[in-house]
Amino acid sequence: MKIAFLGDIALIGKYDLTQSLNAKSRLNTIADYLKNFDHVIGNLETPLTSKKKSLVCKSMHLRSDPINVEILKFLNIDIVSLANNHSYDFGRKGIDDTIEILKSNNIDFYGFDNKYVNIGDLTLRGYCCLTTNAFGYNSKTKKGVNTLDYSKVISDVNNDNINGKLSLLSMHWGDEHTNYPRYEHVKFSRYLSKINNVVINGHHPHVVQGIEKINNSIIAYSQGNFCFDDCKSISGTGMELKQNDSNRESFILEVEFERNKIINTKTTGINEISGIIEFKDINQKLNKLSQELLNIDDIEKYQNMREAQFNDKIFRLEKFGKKDIKWYLRRINYYAIGAFLLAKVNKKKYIKILKNWEND
Repeated sequence: MKIAFLGDIALIGKYDLTQSLNAKSRLNTIADYLKNFDHVIGNLETPLTSKKKSLVCKSMHLRSDPINVEILKFLNIDIVSLANNHSYDFGRKGIDDTIEILKSNNIDFYGFDNKYVNIGDLTLRGYCCLTTNAFGYNSKTKKGVNTLDYSKVISDVNNDNINGKLSLLSMHWGDEHTNYPRYEHVKFSRYLSKINNVVINGHHPHVVQGIEKINNSIIAYSQGNFCFDDCKSISGTGMELKQNDSNRESFILEVEFERNKIINTKTTGINEISGIIEFKDINQKLNKLSQELLNIDDIEKYQNMREAQFNDKIFRLEKFGKKDIKWYLRRINYYAIGAFLLAKVNKKKYIKILKNWEND
């Protein structure tokens, strides 16, 4: 069985059939290539809903018209993860609309409402980290976006192993716009790979990160954006995030399985050039980033490297604009204040989850 894992998918702008008549043609080359796989799995970042207003406190809301399920079908995508920080952007109605349209088009999903998917001897599970500041996380008492709880993931993977299943884990985690994963995410992935074989395909940073192979496990910390476009906030602040060259670069993680064993892996680089997604060899960059993960045991050096990139002034200015007094005044509103408070709550919850795992 051959499976292709894709990066973040946002069916907006040039990849939205209601805004671009050429949306499908931009993906022709990749769509033909993806026909070679038994299953194609992507992280769907845009709820498929006609709802255009939201009370969910976010700095940036993503949504896509339901007609864009045709793009998923065109790409041969038959399963999507909904474990990400945008699935709940338009509330329960938005996610219910999404699930309904996916089901009616025979596209399965996981990572939401504790749902997972079995494919033969493989089990697909999705988790969204509290560091991504999503809305609508699940808990023992309510449904929603599957929370990345380290102890819960270990338990799920152990249960899969007992049942003769190999766990394929979609992890929505980390920090945006950095090529270096969080130290604790690397530490956890290495721990998990040493006790059980797993495949981890990561998302959220919107840029590629390194890959590690441990025992018979493969960890792709971030695949970058498969297809994305500039996005604009609905909050009335005028906030707009523009894609840069790093955001247009991604790779397809290809894994071949025989029963519940990994027998072959491959990465195929892609890049958006002039609004069209084409193949691009990014192995040199992936190898460099993967090699740098070997230095992660020097925590201080690694963290300094991450922060230097994350706080680069030229990059921050290009991506987010100049933070003058007008910039801050525009953000004194319901959405921004609510998102700020939500981030504080999520951070406390995350620290508790992390400490519980480290103390086990």
